[in-house]
Parts: sequence; structure tokens; C-alpha cells
Amino acid sequence: MALEHVAQGQTRFFTPGIAPDPRGIVLGRFIMMTFATLEGAVSWFRLYSSEASLDELLASLTIVKGRTALGSREIVVQIPAVSSYAADRAARLCRLVGGATYTGTSKHYVKYRDDRSPYGYDAVDIGAMPAGTDFMVHGDEFAQGYVREGELPFQRLLFRLTIRKLPGGEQLDDEDRGELYLAVARGLADGIIRYLWRNRVEAEAGLFTPGTTSAFEDQARDRGYMLIRARGLPERILALFMGTPGIDVFKPAGANAAVAVGYAHPIDLGSCASVFPPETFHVFWPGDRVDVLPGPLTLSDIGDLTRVDLELEKVSEPGQHGAGPPPTIGVELKLAVSMGPPKRVVATLIATEHGPRLKRILFALPPVSLRGHRVAVTDRGILVIGSENLDVIPLGQLMYELTPGLLVPLGMEVVPRVTPEVLSRALGHAAGLVTVFTNDGMPFQVQESAFATLERRSLAKLEVDRADSISYVADTVGETRVVNDAVGRFALWGFPDVSDRKLLGSGDKK
Repeated sequence: MALEHVAQGQTRFFTPGIAPDPRGIVLGRFIMMTFATLEGAVSWFRLYSSEASLDELLASLTIVKGRTALGSREIVVQIPAVSSYAADRAARLCRLVGGATYTGTSKHYVKYRDDRSPYGYDAVDIGAMPAGTDFMVHGDEFAQGYVREGELPFQRLLFRLTIRKLPGGEQLDDEDRGELYLAVARGLADGIIRYLWRNRVEAEAGLFTPGTTSAFEDQARDRGYMLIRARGLPERILALFMGTPGIDVFKPAGANAAVAVGYAHPIDLGSCASVFPPETFHVFWPGDRVDVLPGPLTLSDIGDLTRVDLELEKVSEPGQHGAGPPPTIGVELKLAVSMGPPKRVVATLIATEHGPRLKRILFALPPVSLRGHRVAVTDRGILVIGSENLDVIPLGQLMYELTPGLLVPLGMEVVPRVTPEVLSRALGHAAGLVTVFTNDGMPFQVQESAFATLERRSLAKLEVDRADSISYVADTVGETRVVNDAVGRFALWGFPDVSDRKLLGSGDKK
């Protein structure tokens, strides 16, 4: 049995199932690579995944345990010949790890091209295949038959591999720290969440009780922990977590997998993302452990999980002050300058000593500006809430509404930046209450019943004299007579008096 070199433009071949591609290179439907050991095949996958995606090969990829006629066993990897460029890459890497590369379609595979024959090879006088042989490869001056002894699924091989330690792998640059996963023991979860929140690390968390797909364990064991996805984790915090028992840090490896920081999987998991079902998320631990979590990961913002303990100062009547105990704060709430666009002004808090100024402004405002506004007078100041934009009153601290009834000074925002719902629950804010944040003190609350319309409160109490009713009857004096006088020519001018009658009488005589 011998091989012959393929000439440029050759179209007829002895080996069934091979043909020239557009470049003139002989290709079958598949590329077959043989390795003396499984480590050789793993090394090829490792090299190929670092240069190209394995996903385009996985649809038709098979890993077979083959036995030769001499009784030796080899690992045979078959991949689809998607193009001669992909075949060239596969052959180059196969030679690098000590394997051999062939191409064919069904049962006969010939040696793939090399420097001695740039367009490939064709087998001369193939002959009949020996009985019991599943496929045959044709090389230089030899032909070797193989019997299939079983297949090794690529997914099983992937999970059997142990992640390897990388020298200096714990040192991550800014890009690598852009997104990391923290597996935190349940007893540490609350403290870690609050620590991340205090340091303003953007993170999401979820509680999982996963199984395992490790090939080194017979049965999956439940391991519950909090999984936190942190973005932009500072280097000092990463170093702290790496040295803390109960906290394990993982780096994403594709869309549905993560590998422990400082370690790497022999095969680039990002190049074979199709192996991981979209409804799962795989976590690769040191010590041959692989946890399978339900995916896509459903995580909640840690701001919604942060416990905020805050004691509110109760508002007393004007003139009554009491020094209560200092507030107990789990996560300190404070106001910070907001970098966002200005909000609509809905309220203003005016110092009590500025009440006379407010009265003068109310006299100058048109009725439409007073209508619909409400006011409450407290020991913390005069609080005016408007139905529309309230910037017509240039007094006091203007405020906007964070959520209905929760007022924040204009140009400021509450930090930590928890959601309004979480903040309302922490403050005890509910319907029927108005909660006000101030620049120089604790937030306070006012009952809605303490408010009155601004129109009503703008009027002072008026002094009104009371008038007594009397009975009036006209007195009759003398005898009453009815006189009928001539109305004259100008009757519509009314009844004339004595002088008019004289003038009219003289006129009548004329």
C-alpha cells in the first residue's frame, strides 16, 4: 500500500469520499487525528481552544477509543472538515503534540497534506478492508485498521479534567476584576453584603443549593452558599477575600461557567460554550469539584438585601424639645450631592423665624399660586407642600419627592443608594406620613392630618363686631291724603317738585 501525491487540478482519486476544495486541497467530510494517549488528545483540545472556537466542531466531533490489529490502543478524534483552513490548523497542532492527521468520509482515511505534498495524498490500490475493522487510515508505506471500543463524550471529558494552578494567577488587572463571582458561606453572607455595600461595590447576590457533576464523586452532595456577582472589585478587597476562609472567588469562563481565581481549565471554556446548557451555570472549584446551578442566574441587587437600621426623631409640638438617645445606624444614611438632572420642586422647609417673610410673600402671590398648597408648622420649621412646582416661594430649603411622601433636599440624594421601597421600609414610612430629610439633622416625620390648606392658614383671625337686630315700625303723623297732580309733558323724568310745577304751569300758559 502506498500513497501518491495529488497534483494541482486533479479530480479523480482512488480513495472514496475525498475531493478537492476551492483551493485544490484534497478533503473528505471529516478530519481524523490519532493520539497514542488521552493526554495527547487533551493537549490538542487545549491548543485548539486557545486559537479558535470549538463550538463549530462540536456538532460532529467524536472521541473514540480505537484498538489496532496489534492490540495497541489509541485515542481517535474525528472533527468535521469545515474548511481547509480549519483542517490546516488542526493538523499543525496535532503534529505539535505528536499525533497524526488524516482526512476521509466513511471508512478510509488518507494522510492529510504536508510540506511534501501541498495538495494532499491519495491511496493507491486500497483493496478490501479486513473483517471486523471499523475504519482504516492510510499513511506513508502503511495502512492501519481500527476497531471501535467505545466513545468518550466531549462533555464528559471536559468535566473529568482537573483545573490547574496558575503561577501568579491571583494577581488580576482591572479588566479581569471587571466581573467576579464570590461563593460565600451562609454564615458570612450578611456581613459580606454589608461590607460590599459600604465600599460601594456594585454587586448582585442569590442563594443556591447546587448539585455537582464531578466525575470523581459518585453522588451529588448539597452545598448551600450565597453566590455574589461583583463588578469592579477593588484589588485590596480581592486580596482580603482570597485570604478569608469561607469565601471563594471565581472568574467567568464564558457565559455559563466560572473557574476559581488562580486556576485555569485545560480547555478554554469560552470556546465550547455550547456544551453548557443555557438553563445551567457551572462553577469549577479546586479539587475536582464542579457545581451546577440553575441558570440563567437570578440575582438580586445587594442594596435590596442590605439591612438598614435607623431610628427616627419624632417631631414634637413647637417649643418642646427633648434630647433622645443617638440614632442606631446599621448602614449610615446621609445626603450627598447629586450629579443627576434637577428634579421638580414639590415642597419647601422654611425656618420658623422666617414666618413674617412668608406672610409678606403670601400677600403678593396671586390666588392661583396659593390654591392647592398645604402647610404644617412644626418645631423643625414651616413645611409647605405644593400640588405643582413650588419654586414660586423663594424661601427655605426646596425639596423634591423621592417617592410619595418622602422628601429630599433639591440637589441632594440619599446614600447608600437603596431603592425607595427599601428606604421606606427602613424609615417606617407609610401612607398618612410625610418623611423629610434635612441637610443638618436626622429625617423627621409629620402626620398628614397636621397639614392645612395654605389659603386658610394665610388668613389671620379677623375681629368682627356683632350687630344686634332691632324692630322698626314707621309712625303715622297727621291725616294721610292722596293728591293727583298732572305729570306734564316730561312724565318720564319723574314727579316734579313745586318749582318744576310752576315752570311747567308757565309753559303751559304760553
